[in-house]
Amino acid sequence: MTIEIIAELAQGFEGRPELARLLMKAAAAAGADAAKYQLVYADELATPDYKYYNLFRSLEMADEVWAGLAAYARELDIRLYVDIFGTRSLRLAEQIGVNVVKLHGTDIANIGFLEQVSSSSVPKVLLGAGGGYASEIDRAIEILSGKEVVVLLGFQGYPTPNENNQIARIKLLTDRFSQAKVTIGFADHAPPGNPLCYALAATAIGTGAKVIEKHLTLGKIMKLEDHESALNPDEFVDFCEVLRGCAEAYGVARQIEDFNMSEAEQGYRRWIRRQVVTSRDIPIGTCLSPTDLVLKRASAEKVITDLELAYGRITKRGLKANSPLSLNDID
Repeated sequence: MTIEIIAELAQGFEGRPELARLLMKAAAAAGADAAKYQLVYADELATPDYKYYNLFRSLEMADEVWAGLAAYARELDIRLYVDIFGTRSLRLAEQIGVNVVKLHGTDIANIGFLEQVSSSSVPKVLLGAGGGYASEIDRAIEILSGKEVVVLLGFQGYPTPNENNQIARIKLLTDRFSQAKVTIGFADHAPPGNPLCYALAATAIGTGAKVIEKHLTLGKIMKLEDHESALNPDEFVDFCEVLRGCAEAYGVARQIEDFNMSEAEQGYRRWIRRQVVTSRDIPIGTCLSPTDLVLKRASAEKVITDLELAYGRITKRGLKANSPLSLNDID
């Protein structure tokens, strides 16, 4: 199973280009596949009288700074994703060559904006679905039908109570959209230090999530914006290693006889299979039945290991009890 890990940098850059670059460098060094920021313009998010309007204004950066981040991402070989909140941020994302944008859960029913994104050149959309109803998700996916869509479950609750993650929803949506060009992901907001800080994302992978988003900060002690559920860079290294190990263990199973099991497991099967052995003295000409045979380990080679190959067959010679059975012993 292949997964994608997104380092959610959110508003942690605090409107400072040097912090934005350091966060991206940390995300790349920690092993993230993508680094995601919120591309904020205050007037796309709020009216001037809103209590956080000035905070949003402080997060704004010049277009050339975002273009520089796009170039830096290519240099670091990490994908740049951005949250967008309106026409201006969408157009800038297109202009600087961002291939994946995220729509916040508050825009899941924003029909006009969804249609703008649908008609844009951006090929892939992360659809935030925290707090989204099934009908809203269906409608958004219908509007975005020309895009590759990742439905991203999970929400930031400062903190998010464990029982509110409802990871079971991943399986429901995976089944719901199995025929569509839709992937299900999970935004993990388990707080650092919580025993579940890796386990929640691993559980999400086990239920079908193929995209995992996790907050990254330069240092929790710095208390940068959105640090509450963020990992330090060294912790993020462990997070990536654990999740990729879980994805590797999840593997790929198929509806075929051996489930697409590995060669190592095939070898294990051959090694542990016990041989067919007579349970009693068997006269020549006996039609073998389940009461005549058992499975035991034996040192003989070229011995039958499948009881079904022996049942109903006629013995060509007499056999003592505890005798390994070969194809030469039966018709």
